[in-house]
Order: sequence, then C-alpha cells, then structure tokens
Amino acid sequence: MTQPLTSLNQKTILRIVQEVMGDFGLPQPTQVVGNTDKTVSQLLIHATRVGEDLAARGSMNDGWPVMRKEYTFNLVGYGGYSGNVTAGSNVITGMPSTTNIAIGMVGTSTATPYGVTVTGVTANSVTLDQPALSTQNGALFSFGNESYAIPADADHFIQQTGWDRSFRWQLVGPLSAQEWQVLKSGISPTGPRLRYRIMDGLIFVNPVPASLDNLVMEYYSTGWCQSATGTPQTSWAADTDTPVLQDRLFTLGIIARFLNRKGFDSTSAQREYDDAVEAAIGRAGGSRVLPINARAEPPILIGSANLPDTGYGS
Repeated sequence: MTQPLTSLNQKTILRIVQEVMGDFGLPQPTQVVGNTDKTVSQLLIHATRVGEDLAARGSMNDGWPVMRKEYTFNLVGYGGYSGNVTAGSNVITGMPSTTNIAIGMVGTSTATPYGVTVTGVTANSVTLDQPALSTQNGALFSFGNESYAIPADADHFIQQTGWDRSFRWQLVGPLSAQEWQVLKSGISPTGPRLRYRIMDGLIFVNPVPASLDNLVMEYYSTGWCQSATGTPQTSWAADTDTPVLQDRLFTLGIIARFLNRKGFDSTSAQREYDDAVEAAIGRAGGSRVLPINARAEPPILIGSANLPDTGYGS
C-alpha cells in the first residue's frame, strides 16, 4: 500500500518522546510504550491527547487530506430465481437453484411481503421469516444483502461522495430516519437510483440489490497514527508507531501540554503549537485561485472552446 506523502519519513513515537525529553534536559528513554517511568508515561499520554486534538480539529472541516480515504465495496445481490409459494407458507419450493443465496439475505418478489429475510436454505428451497402473500407457481425472486460494513477507522463519511460506479449514478442520501421508514414501511416507488442510510454501524441500501454493483464513498479516518506496516490506529501500540500527521505538531503539542501540567508558563509554547496547527491545516489540501479582478470558475472540461462547429456526436 502506498503511504501518503505526509506520513513518509515520519519520526517514531520513541524518537518524538526522546527529542521532547532532550529538549527539557531529561534522560532520553530507550523505550516508550510500556515504560513505567512516570515522566515517560505522561509524555505518551500527552502524545495521545495531541493526536486526538489534531484529528478533531481536522474533522470539523475535513482539514487533513492525509486522513481522507476512499472506500469501495461491492453490493451482494442476485436475481433470476424462481420457485413455488403457497399463501400462508414461508417456504419457497421447487427452486431449480439456490446458489449464492445465504441466510440473512433479503428477498424481493411480488409473491412475498416487502423486506422478507432468508432464515434457511436447502438445494431446492428457501425458508423466509414471513409467509407468502399468494399462491404462485414459478414466481420470480431476487436475493441480496441490505447492509454493509463500515471501515473500522471511519469517523464520518464526506458529503456527496457516494457513487454507484457500475452505473455512474450518484447515491441518494444519507437518508433521514423519517425518509428511510417511508421506504421501508410505506408505499413508494423504487426508481432506478440507489439510496442509503447510515445506522447501527452499517451502511443500508435501498432497494435491496439484485446485482454486484461497485459503490464508492470517501470518509474521514480516525487513524491519526499508524503501525510500522501502515495500519491506522487511534493510540500508540509500539515504539515503532508513527504519526500520520506532521511529527513536528506532536512535538510542539507535547511540550505545551507538559509545561501546562507541570504548572509552568505554557503560553508561548501553546501559541507556537496552535499557530503551527493552523498553518498546517491551511497548507494541507492546497487551495483554488480566487481572482479579485475576474470571475472564479471551475476547470472547463467541455465547452464552446473545445467543441467542433459541425459534426458534434458523429
């Protein structure tokens, strides 16, 4: 995995604490994580609080690009199934195939209530949690997963970044609780667009898919530090861990917090830390040019300047 530029050649938490203690004229430790020395353990706690503070400052306006990530996943849904149902029975029988159908999937058919869930599967039958609405032979069905996992390090998803790349359609959502219950409990048209809701630590989609579309969303990570192998973390687990954000910010933040907790004047150190953080956030993602003597426009990808006068579309 390619690491972001801001986390390359970062100092380890061991090196950061060594430099801070050296700055105060204290003995430099050879171990930080698991060290029982009170001063070292306090500095490790300060390093954690600085990381949490930096992540929180950035998440308010997505200010740390290095902590923005892209999450792609595939829907799980299959169509084209057929079987026989009897009104009042919750078993679909006589199915030529039940391949890919799994317990927990949601079934869709005109013969069954909306949102029925699979509770059992055999080679030629599927058991549902609700009985069929009518008796039909050769009724058509599709089955799919309604909910999908959220990345373990996700703090929040960034607005208007959800897309169905298979159809190149933007996802509709996130839906509110009221909108979601209208779709789940009311009578409403399905339509071609996929809608989603974030709840219960999962991403729920509607309608339940009958395909394997590829979805994408961008999210803001909670991982302000990482292991030596690049695994995102929210706390220091080893001396070889490195901050994802600029290590200089951690050094300045630890110094300010240490002085404050020890009762020394930390005004200057805190100001230096705050100024460094604001400058780093301001530079982190770059910025668009905002001319004061002309109208600011986004890049023109297609327009009259790059279209032929005749034969357009041929």
